[in-house]
Amino acid sequence: MTERLDRRLVAALCRDGRADIRDVATTTDTVPTTVQTRLRALEENGVVDGYAARIDYGTLGYGTVVFRLGVALDAIDSVTARLRDREAFVTVYQTCGPSVFAVGKFGSEAAIAACLRELHDDPDVRRVEADTVVSVRDENACPIPEE
Repeated sequence: MTERLDRRLVAALCRDGRADIRDVATTTDTVPTTVQTRLRALEENGVVDGYAARIDYGTLGYGTVVFRLGVALDAIDSVTARLRDREAFVTVYQTCGPSVFAVGKFGSEAAIAACLRELHDDPDVRRVEADTVVSVRDENACPIPEE
């Protein structure tokens, strides 16, 4: 029961992270005190790691670029860490091969060009591929099904 409830709570928060306890309780057909107890446990266990606003970067004039980087195997951890520290990158994935995928948000073509130059100049990066995202279905979609 608890695992199923936890999945329903996470799905409800995924769809609306600003919902209050009563709204989540209504959505999940659970009493508020149980919701509060389970959410606290999910936070303590690191399943819920904070709450964030959903931003439509396109409305703010930002373009999305997806990078695939070929990286020296012995430097993959440091390259991944450096990218995660950069403000422009909202998501960084390290794959099992010597590759890193990174999603960046940029306010101008000049910012994209500067980033590309820096990546090409990085001695640990062997290959840089970049694609500008033309359209986005829903960057904030929740992959957890509602039960």
